[in-house]
Amino acid sequence: MQSPPILKIGGLLLVRAIARNSRVVFRFLRQIAGFGVHHVDDWLSRQDGIAERLRDLRVQAGLSGKEIAASTGWQQSKVSRLEKGRQLPSADDIRLWVKVCGCDSELALDLIDQTAEARAGYRDWQRRRARLGAAEIQAGYNLLFQHSSRICHFELTLVPGPLQTADYARRVLSDEPAVAVRLQRQQYLYDLTKQFEFLLAEPVLRWLFCPAEVMRGQLDRLQTVIGLPNVRFGILPMSAPLDKCPTNSFQLLDDLVTVETLVGEWTHREDESAFYAATLKRMWEDAVTGDAARELIIAAAKALPTSSS
Repeated sequence: MQSPPILKIGGLLLVRAIARNSRVVFRFLRQIAGFGVHHVDDWLSRQDGIAERLRDLRVQAGLSGKEIAASTGWQQSKVSRLEKGRQLPSADDIRLWVKVCGCDSELALDLIDQTAEARAGYRDWQRRRARLGAAEIQAGYNLLFQHSSRICHFELTLVPGPLQTADYARRVLSDEPAVAVRLQRQQYLYDLTKQFEFLLAEPVLRWLFCPAEVMRGQLDRLQTVIGLPNVRFGILPMSAPLDKCPTNSFQLLDDLVTVETLVGEWTHREDESAFYAATLKRMWEDAVTGDAARELIIAAAKALPTSSS
């Protein structure tokens, strides 16, 4: 079998997968550079990992997730996150879980040690990621875009990278070479072989994350995206009644999902893309598009402070 060609971007050697499958590209990126996935996920969700051990303790104790929640005083959603590896438990979480399941404190200490290893693994990943440099990391994302045919963004706080103006991007990234590489991603908006979806929560239009004039230019830029033949652009209005309030920004690139946590970490879960795709589909039902979206953008621009105010 012929080896995939090697592509060098910004000093980082990346393997370019032959298939247009983001999972394949992502696997190569991860193997070579440790890009995108941190070890917390591996420790949480692998066989005999923390999540599975907590779940086994509950099952062996004959308890349901609902009973664990009632005994600990937690929301049932927290129990679910811990068992599915979506949240790293604290030492107190582990002690309480073990106690409710009727196990001894020695087991709790073992689980706490395993959690500490996960945290250490994440810190190691952070150091490796920092050594790559911001421009190289952005180049990796560009490669994912290149090999994806369907790209969806849901954003709670910031304008999605492919839609950012240069001035706005400089407020997000302090490294000028990284800004230049990120802006290259915009070329794919005009590739009609790709389909894009951008769904923004309305506060994204209102946060004064940057000077008013920069935000004004950014809002103008968003209006130019409306109507592009391969782009679905929408806004989730603050006035919309929501069945469930979203708590994270995320991206879908074909069968790969990239989730941003509340502390700014990125996790990548290939096996959960269907869940996030369904979540996005539900939120689109409450979104406004076309002229209605344009009106919200114009209203946000009018609300910006002027230099004389």
